[in-house]
Amino acid sequence: MAGISHVLSVAKEALLTHQLSLQVASHNIANVDTAGYTRQSLQLETHNATPISSGMLGGGVKGTNILRNYDQFMVQRLASQESNLGSLEAQQESMRLVETVFNEAPGLAINDLMNQFWSSWQDLSDNPEISGTRQAVIQSSQLIIDQLHTMTSEMTQAKFDIGVSLDTAIGDVNSIVSQIASLNVEISGTESAAGQANDLRDKRDTLVNDLSKLLDISFFEDKNGAYTILMADGHTLVESNESWQVDWENNELIWVNTDNDGAETRRPIGGGAELGGKIGGWLEVRGNLIEGDPDNFLGRLDAFANSLIRELNQQHTQGVGLNLFSDTLTGAEVAKNVARLTSTVDATTDITSIPAGSITINGREIGDIIGGGDQSGLAMTKAYNAVNAINTAEAGVEARLTTLTAGTAVDATTNILAGDVVNLTVNGVAVSYTVAAGDVGFPATFATNLAAEITSDLSAYNSLATTANPVTIEAIAGDGTNGGVANSIVFSNLNEGDGSSITVANLGITRAGVPMAFTSDLGLDTINGNSYTADATHNTGKITIFSTASYTINAGADDAILAQLGLTNPPFTFDTQSGDGTITYGPDISNQGPLLPGYDYFDELDTTGSFDIWVYNNDGSLAMAQPVTVSLERVYDLDDVVRAIDTAMTNAGAVTGGTPWVDASTYGNSLRLTPDAGHQFAFANDTSNFLQVAGINTFFSGNSAATISLNSVIAGDLNTLAAATVGPQGQIFRGDNTNSLKVTNIQHDEYVTFTGGTRNTLDGFYNTLVGQVANTTRTITHSYDSTLLVNKQVKEMRDSVSGVSLDEEMANLVKYQHAYTAAARLITMSDEMLQTLLDSVR
Repeated sequence: MAGISHVLSVAKEALLTHQLSLQVASHNIANVDTAGYTRQSLQLETHNATPISSGMLGGGVKGTNILRNYDQFMVQRLASQESNLGSLEAQQESMRLVETVFNEAPGLAINDLMNQFWSSWQDLSDNPEISGTRQAVIQSSQLIIDQLHTMTSEMTQAKFDIGVSLDTAIGDVNSIVSQIASLNVEISGTESAAGQANDLRDKRDTLVNDLSKLLDISFFEDKNGAYTILMADGHTLVESNESWQVDWENNELIWVNTDNDGAETRRPIGGGAELGGKIGGWLEVRGNLIEGDPDNFLGRLDAFANSLIRELNQQHTQGVGLNLFSDTLTGAEVAKNVARLTSTVDATTDITSIPAGSITINGREIGDIIGGGDQSGLAMTKAYNAVNAINTAEAGVEARLTTLTAGTAVDATTNILAGDVVNLTVNGVAVSYTVAAGDVGFPATFATNLAAEITSDLSAYNSLATTANPVTIEAIAGDGTNGGVANSIVFSNLNEGDGSSITVANLGITRAGVPMAFTSDLGLDTINGNSYTADATHNTGKITIFSTASYTINAGADDAILAQLGLTNPPFTFDTQSGDGTITYGPDISNQGPLLPGYDYFDELDTTGSFDIWVYNNDGSLAMAQPVTVSLERVYDLDDVVRAIDTAMTNAGAVTGGTPWVDASTYGNSLRLTPDAGHQFAFANDTSNFLQVAGINTFFSGNSAATISLNSVIAGDLNTLAAATVGPQGQIFRGDNTNSLKVTNIQHDEYVTFTGGTRNTLDGFYNTLVGQVANTTRTITHSYDSTLLVNKQVKEMRDSVSGVSLDEEMANLVKYQHAYTAAARLITMSDEMLQTLLDSVR
C-alpha cells in the first residue's frame, strides 16, 4: 500500500542491501592476497511492485545471492596449463642434475680421457718394452674407469633424489584427494537454493589447482555440487565423498583401490610425461636413469662401456705380454646361474601372428612375431621369428633355437637286404649299421633301428677319453609330427638352445664289401654333405630363453598368447596366479655345471671357432713346435670347455704322467688354467671369442659403466699387458708392437657394434649420447619458457574475471557508501513526513 510506510519500507530494504554490498566488498578487500580466492559480488534485484491506482509502484531493492565471479572454462584451462608447467618444471630441474653427469668440461671429461687413453696405447706401440709406457696405459685406463664409476654414482644419486621427490608428491596427491572428497561432502551439505558455499568452493578449487601441478587431471561438477576428478587415462581419483590413492613402484604410477574388506587392487597407469604434472616429469627423467633399459641415458652409457670393454678385450686376448703365464690364471668373468626356459611353440596356432607389443619381457615390448605353416608338425617358422623378435627387443634375455634336420622317408621294400651295411658320418663321427632281417619290408622298423644305431654310435664316441668335443646329437624316426615325415631319420641337438651345426656325410651302403648304388633308399641324399644350423626351417620348434636373472613375461590379461608360445606351465616359475597372462621365471640352479649363457658376453661366443695355446719351457723355449688348438665345437657349459682343453692337450702330447702341461678346471664358475712346474703358456688366434667371454688374458673386466675395472692380472703385473702377438712359429719378441697397434686402431673403427645394433666409433657413440642429453635439456627448457608465458596469460585472463582489484573495490565502496547514505536519508525524510502528519492531527 502506497504511502509514507511504503517509502519507509523501501528505505529500510535499501539500507540493509547496501550495507550487505559493503560487507561483500569488505570481504573482497580483506582477501585480496588470499591464494585461490574468487571475487564475490552481491546480486541485486527489485522487490515486487505494488499495484496502485496510478499503476505498479516499485518495491525497492533486495540482495538475492552472493555470487562468485567464476569462469569454469578458464579454471579448467588453467589446470591443464599448470599440469604441463609442473611436468616441464620437474623435468628441467632433474635434467640439470643429469647434465652435470655428462659435463664435457676439459680435464676429467670422457672425451679428454679417451684421447689420453688412445695416446697411451700409441706410446706403448712406440716403446712396448718400457715399463713407463705400460704404466701410462694403466693410469689412463684407470681414469676412464673412475670417471665412468663417478658418472653412474651421480646418476644413481639423481635417481634417488627424484625418488624422494616422488614419495613426497605421492603423499601430497593422496592428501589432496582426501581433502577434496571431504569438501565435496561439506559443500553438498551446506549449499541450498539460497546460495553457494563460495569460500569452501574456493578452497576446493585451490586444492584442485595444487593437484593439477602434480598430475594431469580433468574434473566436472555433479548436480549436488560435488567434484569428480579423473586422471588422464580415466582412472578416478575423487567421486563425491570417495577418494582413491596412488602409489609408485618400478618407475610406474600405480592406481590403488581398497575395497571394504581392505583388499587392494593395484593397476599400473604409466611411467612418463604422459601422466602430466611434476609426478609425470620426475618419472620421465627417472626413466632415463633406471637399469635394464638399453635406450635410456644410463643404458646408452652402459652400452658405451660394454662396447669399450668388448673391443679392447677381444683384441687384447689375441696378444702376449713381456711375460708368459707361469702361474695359475683364473678368468675374470663368472658364469652365473642361468634361468633357462625351453618351450614348444604351439603348432596348432602356428600361422597366427602375434602383433608387436602383445608381449613384454622385463617391461620391454617384443615386436611382431609372424606366424607360418608348420614343417612336419613343428612350428619352426614361428619359433624362428619369435627368437628374432625377443633378441631384437634387448630385454635382458637371450633366445636361441635348437638345430634339427631330417631326410625323406626310407625305402626298405625295394633294394635293401638283410646283411647290408649302412655307413655314414655325423659331424665326422663314423656310424655303421647292419640291416637286420626284421628291417626288410618294414620301413618304420628300419628307420627306428637305424636312428637308434646312430644315437648309440654317437654316445659311444662321446664316452671316449680322447673325445675333446662330444657330438651331442640324437637321431629318431620321423612320424610326421616330430620334424620329419613318417619313416624318415630326424637329427637334432640334445642340448636345449644349441644351434650348432649338424652335418651328415659319407653316405653309403655295402653288400659283402661291395658298394651299392641305392643310397637314396636311406632318405638321406637330400641332406648328405650339407651342414645345417638352426634357422627358419631347421629347428625343433622350441624356444630356449637364457638369462642370468629372473625375468617376467607379460602377454595380456590371460594366457592365450603365452599358450601360442608354449609358455603356460613352465617349471621353475614364480607365477602366483594361473591364467593372468604373466609368468616370472627364475634361475635353474640344478644345471650340471655352469652354462656358458651365464657369461655376460655369451652373445659374442662363436662355438664354431677355436683358440690356440702355445706352451713353452720355463727357459722360454718352445715345448712344442705347434700350438695346442682348442676347438669350441658344440661346447655348452664350462665343464665342456675344461674337457675340450684337457683333451686337446692330451691328444697333442702336451702331458706328463697323465697331467696336461696346462691343466683346465673350474673355480667359482670361472675357468682356471694352471701350468705344471716346467711350463709356461700364451694365447693366439682366438676365433671363438671365448677368451674374451671368459675373461682370460683380457684388459678390462665387467660389462657396464658401473662394473668396468682393470683385469686383476694386468693390474698386478704390467708385463702381462699384451702389446705383442705370438708369431706363426711361436716366436715372441720384446719389441713387438703388433697387438698394441691394433688396439690403437679401435679408436677409428666406424663399425663398433653397440647394444641395440647401432654401429659407430666409440667416441662418436658417446658424443651422440652427450648431444642427446643436451638436446633433451634444451627442448625442455624451451617448452618450459613457452608454457610459462601461456600460463601467465591464462592466469591474467582468469584474474580479470575472478581476481580482486583494489581500485575497483574502492570505487564500489564509495558507490555503496553513497547509496547507503541516500537510503538513510530516505528514512530520515520518511520520519519527518510522518512527524509533520502527526503534528497536523494534534
